[in-house]
Amino acid sequence: MTTDISLPLASDIWSCIACTSLNPLSTFPMCQICETDNDSIITVSTAGNWSCAVCTYINGSTTQHCEICGNIPNILPSIKNEDDGRWECPCCTYDNSKYIDTCIICERGTQRHMDKIMSDVHNNCLHNSQSSLINSFNSLKNDTMIDRLLTATNDHTKIAVADPQAFNNGFVEQRQQAINTHFYRKTVESWNPHSLQQLVETMKGFSKDYSRANQCWLSFCWIAYNIGYDTVSYFSKNYPDQSVEEVFRTKKAICGGYSNLYKYLCDQLAIPCKVISGYAKGYGFEHDKNALYETNHAWNAVEIEQSWYLIDSTWGSGYLDKHKLFKRHLNPYYFLSRPDQMIYNHLPETEIWQLLQRPISRTQYMQMPEVYPAFFEFNIELISPRQQAHVALILGQPYGLVLIRAPANIELTAHFNLFDKKVNGGCRIIFDSKKELYLCYFAPNRIGKHDITIFGMDNDSVEKLQKPVLHIPFDVTEMIQNPVSFPMTTKAFYDLNLEVLSPKKTHLIKVDNGTKTALIMIRAPYDVELVGHLQDKSQNNIANAHSIYYDKQEGFWKCYFAPNENGMFDAHIFARKQSNTQRYTLVVTFQIEAKEISKSPLTYPHMWQLFHDLNLEVESPKNCSTIIWSKTVPYVEILMRASNNVQLTCSIHNNDVYVENGTLAQFNRERNLWQLLFAPQRTGEHKLNIFAKQMTSVKSAVVVQFNMHVTELQRPMKFPIIYSHIKT
Repeated sequence: MTTDISLPLASDIWSCIACTSLNPLSTFPMCQICETDNDSIITVSTAGNWSCAVCTYINGSTTQHCEICGNIPNILPSIKNEDDGRWECPCCTYDNSKYIDTCIICERGTQRHMDKIMSDVHNNCLHNSQSSLINSFNSLKNDTMIDRLLTATNDHTKIAVADPQAFNNGFVEQRQQAINTHFYRKTVESWNPHSLQQLVETMKGFSKDYSRANQCWLSFCWIAYNIGYDTVSYFSKNYPDQSVEEVFRTKKAICGGYSNLYKYLCDQLAIPCKVISGYAKGYGFEHDKNALYETNHAWNAVEIEQSWYLIDSTWGSGYLDKHKLFKRHLNPYYFLSRPDQMIYNHLPETEIWQLLQRPISRTQYMQMPEVYPAFFEFNIELISPRQQAHVALILGQPYGLVLIRAPANIELTAHFNLFDKKVNGGCRIIFDSKKELYLCYFAPNRIGKHDITIFGMDNDSVEKLQKPVLHIPFDVTEMIQNPVSFPMTTKAFYDLNLEVLSPKKTHLIKVDNGTKTALIMIRAPYDVELVGHLQDKSQNNIANAHSIYYDKQEGFWKCYFAPNENGMFDAHIFARKQSNTQRYTLVVTFQIEAKEISKSPLTYPHMWQLFHDLNLEVESPKNCSTIIWSKTVPYVEILMRASNNVQLTCSIHNNDVYVENGTLAQFNRERNLWQLLFAPQRTGEHKLNIFAKQMTSVKSAVVVQFNMHVTELQRPMKFPIIYSHIKT
């Protein structure tokens, strides 16, 4: 293998040719990060020369491409512009800002950038172990990539309203008061005019002393309550007459009919109003070269107190669902909307009606993302991607990345779909508290046009509704090399500082008759404890199918899950701080695919943490939570192994009632095992409890519990009481 960075590396590590991650020499040739098989020897020159990643030829430090095959290395001298400090990438010629060290387009880095990274890595090498060095380098790479994306946002175009006084506090309060006055809505809903003239006369009589804002709201409400979207005409593209008279008669319209009717009502109320034709990112919109071929929408602008405002009575009346059905829903967001927000989805054909200080171009409009009203309601800021309305794979990685800044009370989730079907394990949302940033990773597993929808929820609100805030397409045109997937994680996973140690880079664990169980290893702070359960696809909990405990020797939690049959299962893990007496919170979910599961699947008895802390072991029965009752013997036996300083006792309960003289615990020195005997007194369900304590302790605590169902009992027996010390 060769690498195309002309920097020395530590002798006991190697750099992956695919992702440049550092790995311990013992893992060669398989990269631990991207799992690329690096099947040849690393060649790195410490004299400033570099080895071509394609043909391995050693090139001089001043050459900008391989002299043999023409390959361009990762590190090239950048061409500086002495006037403003900007630099031209020698690989793709993109003109980059002076504030960044890696090209925005092709991610080639300057020599200064890589010198800094390797300097930090080698400084860490003096004080840290090999694994720490590798983690440091890979973490540094990720932070550097994110920092580069943050810096690149300096080039984002600012959008400002042309009339700064249009949305003064007085107007904002007046608009909100009109929306909040439910009397207006109820009154409008009660109107049942038989003609346009009767509607106008009713509206004039009711609103003669009202402000223009209130009159505009009444017209907006009446249209929303009475005009339905003509889905048949829209999807057939056979558009009927959209005149005011026809819309009123049929009570159906597309955007042209909505805007015509709204203008008519404003004209009758002597409110200046315009119909605006333009390009909208509405239902079925796609970011392609033909998106702006012709106008596809119409809305209105009204004048109130010498300022112009935008209104979309079509979008304000409802929406089309995934079944192409119109759902009536009054949406006040599209009433007297802010131009700097409407511009994300509405581009007027005539730029003056953008109502912005600096009108944007069609190209800029297509680079802006599709956002929903909650995007502005929650004060969301899209950090990356900027100046493009789609997500792309990060160079050298099997995923795309979206960076979002949101207030502390807003929690983000996401849907990642391909052809309207969820991509299982396709997204991971991380809140970086240091950067105060949401990192949204999306990992496709096949070619196709994917859809990303980001949702937000206000945790301070009473209803806690998830609302869509942002939609971004993700078109994957080439097969993904070494695809990854993510388990489902919640915000609490990161708030509690948890880390999945295994499995990595997958949400799916495969279990068959050979493995029987799925193991998930999680590192958690000392004051955090975990529990979990296994569910089938019908969301039924599977009894005795999990064992979760903290391994003190290893220093992390081990979470075992055992499916009871073939099929798909969800392994849910919950967590809480030990100081929190409230219920556990879901933190992570893996999927388990079970095949060739035996008819007698593995099950776990109920084990407490003390069982593992004392290094106890069940010798018999193994892999079983329920003791098999034999009709011929009046008792059952459990064998356990414990250290010399641990003492065991036991008890038996029938339907939660303690059974006296029903147990005997004794240590078998020949076999070096504890023998625990249980004798039921009647048929039915029983719980077999085993207790343990160290010899120096006073009290015992329950460590493990088995189930037993007694179907038939011929001759019940009782055990004598045996004391650990007999006084003489």
